[in-house]
Amino acid sequence: MALIDIIIVIAFLLLTFFVGSFFYKWVGEPDDFYVAGRKLTPFILAAVITATNVNLYSFVGQAGIAYKHGISILWQTWTGNMALVFSGLFIIPIMRRLRVRTIPEFLSMRYNKSVRLLVGILWVFRLAFWLGVVLYTAVVAAQAITGITSYLFWIVAFAIIAIIYTMLGGMWSVAFTDVIQFVFMLGGALIVLPMAMKAVGWMPGLIEKLPENSLQLVRQSGTYNWKFILAIFLLGIQWASVDQGLLQRAFGAESTKTVAKGMVLAGIITTPFALLWNLPGLAAAVLYPNLQNPDQAIPTLLSQMLPPVILGLVVVGLLSSQLSTISGNLNGVATLFTNDIYETLKKRQATNKEILFMARFITFLVGLFMIGFAFLVPKMGGAVEAYLTIIGIMDMPLFIVGILYGLLWKRATSAGAIWGYLAGAVAGIIGKFYFQFDFNLTTFLSAVTALLVMPLVSYLTRPENKEKIEIIWKARRTSAEEEASGKVYNIIPETPAGKLSFSLYIAGVLIFLGGVISGSSGWPYASHLAVSGMVIYFIGGYLKVVFD
Repeated sequence: MALIDIIIVIAFLLLTFFVGSFFYKWVGEPDDFYVAGRKLTPFILAAVITATNVNLYSFVGQAGIAYKHGISILWQTWTGNMALVFSGLFIIPIMRRLRVRTIPEFLSMRYNKSVRLLVGILWVFRLAFWLGVVLYTAVVAAQAITGITSYLFWIVAFAIIAIIYTMLGGMWSVAFTDVIQFVFMLGGALIVLPMAMKAVGWMPGLIEKLPENSLQLVRQSGTYNWKFILAIFLLGIQWASVDQGLLQRAFGAESTKTVAKGMVLAGIITTPFALLWNLPGLAAAVLYPNLQNPDQAIPTLLSQMLPPVILGLVVVGLLSSQLSTISGNLNGVATLFTNDIYETLKKRQATNKEILFMARFITFLVGLFMIGFAFLVPKMGGAVEAYLTIIGIMDMPLFIVGILYGLLWKRATSAGAIWGYLAGAVAGIIGKFYFQFDFNLTTFLSAVTALLVMPLVSYLTRPENKEKIEIIWKARRTSAEEEASGKVYNIIPETPAGKLSFSLYIAGVLIFLGGVISGSSGWPYASHLAVSGMVIYFIGGYLKVVFD
């Protein structure tokens, strides 16, 4: 990097720090720190969620997979976006009505404090590990682009900035710096894509120079085949329904309608973004075919192709997306610990001052865990492999016991939730590390185990309190807040336009699944059908949230 690029990057980091720290004086109560006082509008919410989801994990990790295995890794982003729409339409409005801050808090309402504590403790470490993955990708990019190869230097530099401004301003800092970072990130990505494509001769040149099937979206075989798409689609729904870093933003929405619209818009907006890192990853496979570490694909492309000033601006865009993800998840973990562990274990009611102090202290402590986990990621095979390993084991069981059974089956019990979750996670660990299952089989094994164990244990234990369950069931329909305002969001459509939109949405789901499953036979039009279904799915979802 030239001196001017370094100056641009340093200026941006200082700007982010001071803007984020400015909101320290806005934080007077826990809700200000946790969910920005629940005052985020649909546009800010969509921008904040989008900035969280588009980060250097994509530009480094997913682009590295595209470099090595081809375009089919694109579905990790696309199915995640489809899951945002699903969750925004059907799941998160219920959580917003209950006015919870975290998923463990919901689990306490639906089950008991034991479930809340178990999941809260496990997910502090689960989210800290994800932060380690995110931090690792930032370091890999910085090493290749700047030529400064000290792993420790870059880890400390990125971590300190994000930790301090998140500690000071909480969700207000996260939300407003996310909007700034979203603009920088989009601008940087839009510079990289055309330059990379021009270097390989645009799409005709890319198609000609890549190995066969590199651009096949739905594959019959290989690591990222049709089974991978199904597995990552299921995990996407889980992620969009229970991920604390994501939901921290969603819970800050000003109303139930706002959270539904914001999440649907975020899913749709982010979909074309996936091309911004996957196509340059493929271009790097043509331009630099012998990289030892695929995660270096985009950083190498940037350092070799971009002139001074432009390089500095692009690096700012990429770093901004990274800081957005780190700060948002740090705030999420702090909220989870303080809300679900500290306040639950404390014998007396904690004061607002005590809660805010603990939230900031945990932000710092988890930041240290994040740094430690960042050193483990290279030993686990890189960003994508490390992340898929942890979500394949831990994530689906939580969705099964918390969302699937928690919202759809009244007979589900606290003991069933605990044993179902633990059995699913243990089955995933055994499958992955003893039988050496791949990501697809590990995910299905952990999910099916939780799916079977929870009802078995629930039938053998005492039912939950009926009054407690009725509160959850009422939130599936409406809330006092919506009834008072006269603006009720209908999860199950009631108007003719809403019902038609919902039918279109269901048709999109079926067409998408038909395209993916037809890929198992090698049908040449499987990719076309799957993508068409996804587009119809988005249209139906958007129309539903507009008309309902």
